[in-house]
Amino acid sequence: MAELEIPKLPALADTPVPESVEDKDPEVDYVKKQFNLLLYRLRHVQGSVAARLRGRFALTLMSEPWTVETPHGPLSFVALGKGPAGRARSLFTKQPSTIAWIDSFRPNSVFWDIGANVGVYTLYAARRGDTSVVAFEPAAVNYFVLSANCEVNAFDDRVTCLLMGLGQGTSITKLEVSQFEPGHSFSFKGKRGQQLSGRQSALVLSMDRLVDEFGLACPNYIKIDVPGLTDDIVAGGLQTLRNPAVRELHIECSLESKGGRRIGEMLHSLGFATTGPVTEGGGQDLTFVRSSTA
Repeated sequence: MAELEIPKLPALADTPVPESVEDKDPEVDYVKKQFNLLLYRLRHVQGSVAARLRGRFALTLMSEPWTVETPHGPLSFVALGKGPAGRARSLFTKQPSTIAWIDSFRPNSVFWDIGANVGVYTLYAARRGDTSVVAFEPAAVNYFVLSANCEVNAFDDRVTCLLMGLGQGTSITKLEVSQFEPGHSFSFKGKRGQQLSGRQSALVLSMDRLVDEFGLACPNYIKIDVPGLTDDIVAGGLQTLRNPAVRELHIECSLESKGGRRIGEMLHSLGFATTGPVTEGGGQDLTFVRSSTA
């Protein structure tokens, strides 16, 4: 009997594995081959049973989260694609200053995670047990993983997830996105050299309106990771940011850019002093702390 030829399929076989693990653990190579064999056979199953099998396998794998140990206790992550898995794996290594910043929160604080993506920092802050988190994410695919991550960790009482973006006003805006790339950083303005297959409408509200009209709790700590829109987000929250309850902002930006200078000017006028910058994870992070004399 001729040996079954299995074509190379873009899935687990193409997922990068750290070289040290791949070299020392033959089980990794075996799993890749068996996964490709399973995909090959699934694609040759006919009729509605094929859809049921694919759905069952996908849901089974997604329902078995990956656990990461933290100083505050274990965190579970839904590994839907290599993007979310990679973000979970690099929780402590990609932006260690952000982790240290979250660890510095005063007890019983409110934390806004603007541009939460799949929620690695949302989850870490919630795992403290003494912090309420509001997570904003406009991309539907990332919002799904964010909400699923909160569900598997039973954080419903600690985290409010909102499918929306923040800005200077109120609008419905198009987001450049692919629902098949979970964990990706998407943009309302587009990214140079990035070609995505889809567009998604997203609601954008200002920080001030969320607090004044919708009664969202005023944040004590704010993380903003929305390159290109951060100055609009800050401008839409000037009234909220005047509240002494807002203690610190942690922002990915550069004061050397036009937008960064505008952000710095607005926050300095409100009584915030700059610490940093810290360069990590491909970007530059600044922390703005309210001056005791403000």
